[in-house]
Amino acid sequence: MNISYKWLADYLPAVHEMTPQEVADALTSIGLETGSIERVDTIKGGLQGFVVGHVLTCTEHPNSDHLHCTTVDVGGEEPLKIVCGASNIAQGQYVIVATIGTTLYSGEDSFVIKKSKLRGEESHGMICSEVELGVGCDSSGILVLKDTPAPGTPAAEYFKIESDYVLEVDITPNRVDATSHFGVARDLAAYLNQKGKSVHAEKPAITDINHRNDVKAIDIAVEVPEEACPRYQGVVVEGLTNGESPQWLQEQLTSIGLRPLNLLVDISNYVLHEMGQPLHFFDADHIVGGRIRVAQLPEGTLFTTLDGVEHKLQGTELMICDDKYTPLCMAGVFGGLDSGVTEATTRIFIECANFNSTLVRKAARAHALNTDSSFRFERGLDPDATDFTLRRALSLITELIPGATIGTIVDVYRKHPEQPQCTLHKSKLTEVAGAELPETTVLKILEDLDIKPLKNTEKGWILSLPVYRTDVRREIDVIEEILRIYGYNEIPLKGYIHANLSTRSENDLDYHSEIILSEQLVGAGYNEILSNSLTAERYYTDLTTYPTSELISLVNPLSRELGVLRQTLLFGGLEAISRNFHNKQNVCAFFEWGNCYRKEVKGGAEKNDLSVYQETAMLGLWLSGTRAENSWLATSQKMTVYHLKADVENLLRRMHVDPQELHTEISSNDLFTDFLEYKVGGPSGACLAWLGRLKPEITKPFEIEDPVFYAEIDRTLLMQCGRKKPLQAKEINKFPVVKRDLALLLDETIHFAEVQKIAYKAERKLLQRVELFDVYTGKNLPEGKKSYAVSFYLQDEVATLNDKQIDKSMLRIRQLLEKELGASLR
Repeated sequence: MNISYKWLADYLPAVHEMTPQEVADALTSIGLETGSIERVDTIKGGLQGFVVGHVLTCTEHPNSDHLHCTTVDVGGEEPLKIVCGASNIAQGQYVIVATIGTTLYSGEDSFVIKKSKLRGEESHGMICSEVELGVGCDSSGILVLKDTPAPGTPAAEYFKIESDYVLEVDITPNRVDATSHFGVARDLAAYLNQKGKSVHAEKPAITDINHRNDVKAIDIAVEVPEEACPRYQGVVVEGLTNGESPQWLQEQLTSIGLRPLNLLVDISNYVLHEMGQPLHFFDADHIVGGRIRVAQLPEGTLFTTLDGVEHKLQGTELMICDDKYTPLCMAGVFGGLDSGVTEATTRIFIECANFNSTLVRKAARAHALNTDSSFRFERGLDPDATDFTLRRALSLITELIPGATIGTIVDVYRKHPEQPQCTLHKSKLTEVAGAELPETTVLKILEDLDIKPLKNTEKGWILSLPVYRTDVRREIDVIEEILRIYGYNEIPLKGYIHANLSTRSENDLDYHSEIILSEQLVGAGYNEILSNSLTAERYYTDLTTYPTSELISLVNPLSRELGVLRQTLLFGGLEAISRNFHNKQNVCAFFEWGNCYRKEVKGGAEKNDLSVYQETAMLGLWLSGTRAENSWLATSQKMTVYHLKADVENLLRRMHVDPQELHTEISSNDLFTDFLEYKVGGPSGACLAWLGRLKPEITKPFEIEDPVFYAEIDRTLLMQCGRKKPLQAKEINKFPVVKRDLALLLDETIHFAEVQKIAYKAERKLLQRVELFDVYTGKNLPEGKKSYAVSFYLQDEVATLNDKQIDKSMLRIRQLLEKELGASLR
């Protein structure tokens, strides 16, 4: 939320004694974290570099019939020589000069004044017109000042141009009281009082309003439960002239990033950001039947918002309607297209109400509408705040539109909020704070926060809490309020530290292993990502591997895109790859540690049976695109499934899990064209990891054209396997490795993993590794056959191998390949 530094000072003049940075630091220290400070000028550039000049001489240019050579006193040691082309330049004038280095703006374009020569004569600046300065529209000549200010006076000072600063304050969901300039000023005042100042945030003044009984009122009928709309106030105003807002009002709105529209709309926006309570102005002539109805309309009812978008109602939204139930506004969210005020509006109905925060939030999310109004209603507002806000708006209307006639206020107050109370124990405050705070200081902070002690006892206080602080209801909440204003840095250290020395648990060891594996992946060129555990149900439609029946749905989702818990890490990574490809990042190597969730479908399971819900910690890896950027060699090399396989097996080895000891299977499903699965404990064992190339129909919805290779590892199972086989050091084998190659003729359906598996089965002791270095299909081969050229590496740990041992091992390998795979030598 944007907070104007100057606007803030209207309610707390002590702000003028602080720099914008000091205000930002103070707000951050009391929980209103300020992310940035931006300077805002009413005139672009703030007229920096422009000064008042006195034209001492003015002669015709010797080489031009329309230029003039002048000398201008700008308060420096010597007058400036300036060549000017304006026809109205004359000796003795007081003008505005852009000195060398000054930036002039023209829309989005700009240029810097430099020393130059015009037709052979030097020019050390520029005498400006109204348009060039940005203070008017006359471009026919230079601006000639009517008075005689001192030469060298900054133009910003002469025109009284004051820069403002906008503080970007991050409002947490519980701090609805700080969603306005007055709310921030009230909090800042409590901080300044704690720092020794005696200040108070003053509410804006409300003038006496003459309510006329002859103005025909609009009836109000609230037809929803009192919890849905505790209070609804409204008033009719006639005799309006809706035009352009005064300059001060436009500047206030512009400073916080709002675009002025017309006087009535600007007043409603101004009061909203001043007090934090939304208003809505209706064109009263469009309220059929002279009655406002607050109701919930049937599902499927069409409603067109101010932006021209048609929405189909769900039946749960609070709607503001006319007497015929024609929707005029979605309560607390957005106004309707046909009922809004225009420059032709002369009669309005002002709504100032309190709506249920949950209903407003659901309506805003359901229709993807996020407005300044819904931002505040969603957090819960105080029903008592509507009256002051409405009268403040009427005061501004009376001030800015003298001919306005105001009717009587209709107030439907159906449910008054209960006055919350709690007990604050002195011992609890001392325990939480870690120090004993002075009682007078505590009482002063409570007073500044509108928390009133009802009864003082020896053990503490019974407190009356402000209704508008919806987040302060418990004793611990009050203690937090006291400490954030007192200042956590003001709590003295006691000089000793409590320590707990204990052994590292399995969780600690597993986390350490996770860090090691992450560092290994980063070293291999991967980047870690973190995606949302909430995802869209549409990703799982028609999948059998991850059926929608096993999805865990949220009861109150923020949106359809975040409606279910993920069953796999897959889709979060695909979203990241899609974003990177669209941003021209061609290297996508990602990994993520995260939890996945599923609901086991059980017949006869009770509604609240938590045993059907499962949470699994997983590691996901994604590869797509090229191997590297800015490399003449690597940019032409695409990622392959073999790169991913090598990375996965390196992770397993780092956790002391030998891939050769795992059972591997190759298959396909609705996610992968082919996938390789690693199982622990044989064919029927648990799946430790799987990897493969994703099918195009999985990646197509993400607009990814390149192949995507994905691997998913069960983190829990990986850590368990790693703990079973601790790392052991051994000597490097000093005996030579022997390599033998075979050209094998195989069926096309056989994969290299099967060849590798059978080779290790045939020779368990001497065979160290098996590599595929060539694949051939085509001419001179029988139909349905392919040729694998495979290298076998043999090595003994205790002696050098002889020919007899080598031939015996290779014979066993060849015979078993022939027996189980039907392989033959080419």
